[in-house]
Amino acid sequence: MVPPIYVLLLGDHAKVGSKYMTLNVPFHQFAKTLHRVLGVKDAYITPEPGGTFVSAANVEKDLLLVSRSELTLSAARAKLENSQCVVYEGSWLSAEGNTIKSLDQATSYIAAVAYKSGEATPGVWVDAFASLPTQIQVLRALYEEFRATGEVSAVSFEEFVRLSDPNVVILSPNDVLSFLEKKENCIQLPAD
Repeated sequence: MVPPIYVLLLGDHAKVGSKYMTLNVPFHQFAKTLHRVLGVKDAYITPEPGGTFVSAANVEKDLLLVSRSELTLSAARAKLENSQCVVYEGSWLSAEGNTIKSLDQATSYIAAVAYKSGEATPGVWVDAFASLPTQIQVLRALYEEFRATGEVSAVSFEEFVRLSDPNVVILSPNDVLSFLEKKENCIQLPAD
């Protein structure tokens, strides 16, 4: 688990109340901040769903710099290199060995629906939403997908809900992180 961090900002100076401080900036400010605040040129870049994660550190200052971009890996690399950054593949890790998570982390809400199916076992449907959906929005998305794929024919939404007897679960980004943090100490078996 990442230790709590507090920061007291005094002009361009910061007092850090933890082992390190993470500075999260918009991607278009990353290179300037890298040079101005960290005083280094090395940046580490890695692809992630929906774009690219960029990180840099100054160990003497106990400062990590992170950003996310919707650009592809090669486009983000080119922008950084054009700004006099030396770009390497990878990402900085916290002292605990976890990939640094930025404060503006994509807010993905995961919704799962268990429902009665025409088979012996219940059906399960999972989807992701950019903002917190209501249970009705989740069920409507399920219904529309099933209509589009032909799994549901001429049945009204209300009748679909009644017949499927759904159970909806919605996980917030914090819920997902909480589940992941609980698994940090689990032993991972090597892939076959």
